[in-house]
Amino acid sequence: MGDLIRVGIAGVGAYAPERAMHNSELEKLVETSDEWIQQRTGIRSRRIAAPDEAASDLAREASLRALAEGDISPEEVDLIICATVSGDQPFPATACRIGADIGATRAGGWDLGAACSGWVFGAQVAAQFIATGTYKCVLVVGVEKLSSIVDYQNRETCVLFGDGAGATVFTPYERAQRAEYLGGSTCMEGAQEDVLMVPGGGSRHPASHETIEQRLHYIHMGGKKVYRFAVKTLADLVKTSVEPYGWDELGLVVPHQVNLRIIESAAERIDLPMEKVYTNIQSFGNTSAASVPLALNEAMEAGKLEKGKLVCMPAFGAGMAWGHVLVRW
Repeated sequence: MGDLIRVGIAGVGAYAPERAMHNSELEKLVETSDEWIQQRTGIRSRRIAAPDEAASDLAREASLRALAEGDISPEEVDLIICATVSGDQPFPATACRIGADIGATRAGGWDLGAACSGWVFGAQVAAQFIATGTYKCVLVVGVEKLSSIVDYQNRETCVLFGDGAGATVFTPYERAQRAEYLGGSTCMEGAQEDVLMVPGGGSRHPASHETIEQRLHYIHMGGKKVYRFAVKTLADLVKTSVEPYGWDELGLVVPHQVNLRIIESAAERIDLPMEKVYTNIQSFGNTSAASVPLALNEAMEAGKLEKGKLVCMPAFGAGMAWGHVLVRW
């Protein structure tokens, strides 16, 4: 194998549905309150897609914005990786619909199902394809319409999740001229389905009257274990990825927006000031695979990404699976 090609992020884009569901609406559905939700999660509202909006519709808008931001035409895209657990249908891949909708006539594509870690894993795959010269332009989209699989009778989960999409375009660094990809990690602690899962609809529990009656087609979560695990994991990911470069090189941490209290506790664990951490969970909720690129786009538009500084993007989710992406902006 020859020398690897430097990899960069050429374009970033995001899209969120217009409707904002505030905590006061959830007070009418389950036994909860705005105060209870904010104290435990930091969330004030979350975006909810319209009934006729599919995941691919959200992804289309984010993808077109990322391509435009990077001055890249859809015809240049070689591959589309769609990270989602709430795609348009089990198959064909939602990536195929995205490609058709944006006019990426040359692109191949597939879906990547890793829940909250989806975009991080997709970014690592994209970077490897670019680094080896296999492709010159890879679009990675994190998109979720979680409102379609959230149980609005369960207050432990319905207060957390929202809908949205974020997209990034990976190219050789010479083309991108910013956000050089430095590396990432992928880790997993298998057989932890009971912690965060949708039990019904697959080969283990195919759709039936019983699975519908038992509400197995909605998100189920073991909150206490998720909280403890997430705090340690997020803290460790940031520490181990940034320390080799030196903390003075860190510009911003853009974590998966899992829960504001988890993010704050993880930052405290490694003495990281919250000024160095970007959060938007307050207005978007947990958007799973969409959360990191959606937050990255917002941080970019707000001028929070310092040229030449490190941007660390850690995530963890169902599986349990976790990892990070590190770039120099």
